[in-house]
Amino acid sequence: MSLDRELTINDFINIIKRKFTYIVGSFLLLFPIVLAYAIWATPTYQSVATILIESPHVKSGAEREKFATERFAKLNQVVLSKENLVNLAKKYKLYGMDKVDKKPSISTDGLYFAIRNSIFIEKLKAEPEGWESSATFAFKVSFQYYDAKDTFNITNDLVKLFLDENDRVSKGQVLETVEFFSKEEAKRRDELEKIESEVTSYKRIYADALPENKGIYVGSIERLENDLRNNQLEQRSVQAELRSLDVSLESAKAGVGLNTPQQPISGSTDLDVLRQELAKQKIIYNDNHPTVRMLQRRIEALEKVAPTDPVKADKPISLQSVMVAKVQAQIDTANNRIESLRAEESNIRAKMGQAERSIIRSTQTEGALGALLREYESAKIAYAEIKSKLDNSKIAKNIEIENKGERFVLIEAPVYPDRPIKPNRKMIILGGFIGSILASIALVILLDLMRTGVKGVDTIASIVGVQPMVAIPYISSNAEEKRKKYIMYYFVIGYLGLVFIALFVIHIFVMPLDILMSKIAARF
Repeated sequence: MSLDRELTINDFINIIKRKFTYIVGSFLLLFPIVLAYAIWATPTYQSVATILIESPHVKSGAEREKFATERFAKLNQVVLSKENLVNLAKKYKLYGMDKVDKKPSISTDGLYFAIRNSIFIEKLKAEPEGWESSATFAFKVSFQYYDAKDTFNITNDLVKLFLDENDRVSKGQVLETVEFFSKEEAKRRDELEKIESEVTSYKRIYADALPENKGIYVGSIERLENDLRNNQLEQRSVQAELRSLDVSLESAKAGVGLNTPQQPISGSTDLDVLRQELAKQKIIYNDNHPTVRMLQRRIEALEKVAPTDPVKADKPISLQSVMVAKVQAQIDTANNRIESLRAEESNIRAKMGQAERSIIRSTQTEGALGALLREYESAKIAYAEIKSKLDNSKIAKNIEIENKGERFVLIEAPVYPDRPIKPNRKMIILGGFIGSILASIALVILLDLMRTGVKGVDTIASIVGVQPMVAIPYISSNAEEKRKKYIMYYFVIGYLGLVFIALFVIHIFVMPLDILMSKIAARF
């Protein structure tokens, strides 16, 4: 018949009651191990510092957050580089590096990963509370190690690395920026001056055919065309007058129209009449009117033939001779005027041709000059941009040099750790105490379950199929009771003796018990 059946709570309670002595013994063996671990576990200290990312010149919150994130990420990579961390570990002889006689048991890579895993960087952001306030960006630097002094020193060195690296990167960056933009500014200035020289030389070579003078030449041609029309009009007027004078000359020579007796006349009579007529015409017309100019020419002709000697002026002359001389003088004046007008016409046409050629050349030079000017404008804009960036970089340089720009400010310096952050010895002892009890009970139950045989009333009932009317408990004899007491007595005596021997050995060969107790108390 099978003895297998499902165990109940009563079965477990019965096992605990029967094996209570073994449970206590197991507990007394397990709990001291946990207690020893809680006492002698290596403490881990932590030192923390807080650095504020100060950015007074960044206006918008998004730009400032971007700046803080980028600056933090960049410096985090630089400061926590393999070279820096390995140098710190070697400086303070961490992780077994203090073994002078022996070769360190840890490699360089292992040393780097060990110290890197002990460094914790936490970025902080405090949201603004008021309408006018802005978010605050900072980060915490902490280091954990089992030596309080080394923990404090390394945290200080890490903070110093962050501050120094930020200062070096900030000032180095602005100096590099100023140097770069200075070189670019000089290069762009040389290019601009070169293009300016090319434009100046081009304008000097084609000074009479520049596109901007095209309007002047067009206006000049219009004025010259107007002068040419006036000249031709005046030439036709003089030629008509000349033809009339030729007829008058022939008539005067033939004596036509001189039917009255020839009386002596004065040469100044017609001159006075013409002068009076000229005065009347000037009231009506301007000096350039053909009639006015014709009267002026007649007056000039008469003035040439009129006698200037007062004695001769009073000498009478014949009317025919006077008329012939007067008409001949007018013809000479008209011929001279025609020659002058023709010369003036040639000059006007030459000027018009020159202006037309300049317009044609200006059209041809417009493309090349336009390309030069566009290149000049592009170079000018590029130079202005570089010059503006150079000025801004110089301002940024002055700000960084005077420490008034973006910077890291230590707001919480590292504090010397006076107590470890782990392990939590009280919680270890409490957990060990509960765990030792549970482990002892579980061990005893497991051992009991592994043992075969009849165990309790329920097992008998399951075998015979009938529930017993009365369960008579096991009645121990006096000898059995004495044997149990002796076992318990010797166990306690042996346990206390073992503890006493352990304390004696520690006191003699390790350290005095009073010092041990003070150290244990300090750890708690």
